[in-house]
Amino acid sequence: MTEAVVIEESGVRFGPFDRERLFQIEHSDIHKRAGKGIKTVEFIYLTERKNLLFVEAKNTCPNILNREESKAKHKKYEDYYTDITDKFIDSVNMFAATAMGRNGKDLNIGSQIVSSTYGEIGFKLILVISEAEEAWLSGPKAELESRLLRLRKIWRADVLVLNAEMAKTLGIAKENFA
Repeated sequence: MTEAVVIEESGVRFGPFDRERLFQIEHSDIHKRAGKGIKTVEFIYLTERKNLLFVEAKNTCPNILNREESKAKHKKYEDYYTDITDKFIDSVNMFAATAMGRNGKDLNIGSQIVSSTYGEIGFKLILVISEAEEAWLSGPKAELESRLLRLRKIWRADVLVLNAEMAKTLGIAKENFA
C-alpha cells in the first residue's frame, strides 16, 4: 500500500485508504475548475474487490414520517434528498468524464482508479448517516433508490445507506471522532 489517507467527515474517520485507489473528488482541481453548481460526494474509492465506492457523509437525516407536518419540514426533506441525489449524479458524471480524459489531469485521483477496466467494476452509491440507528436506515435507502433509479439502471449501481458502525463493518470507516 502506498501512502495511507484518512478522511474526516461528519463525525466519522474514513480509511485508511491507499492513495492510489482514492479520488478525493470534493477537494479536487477538477471539481474546482467545474465551477459553481456542480456537487460532489466526499470521495470515491476503488476497493480491492473491484467496487467503486461513491461516499457521501452526513450527521443526520430528516424523518419521512414528519415531512408533511409543515411546509418548512417538507422543504427541508426535499432539499436534503435533492442535494444528495445531485451529488451522486454529478460525481458519477464527473468521474466518468475524468476517466475518459475529458477533464485533464488531477493529482487528487489515484493511478489505480484511472487505469482500471470499468466493465468489471461494481458501483456502490453510499450514504453514511453517522448518527442514525440501523433500524431507521431503510427509509432513506428506499428514498435514494427511487430518486436514483435511472442512474442505478444505467450504471448497474447499488445504493447503501449506513451508519458509522455499519461503515466500520464494511471496512470504509475507522472510528468516530465526534
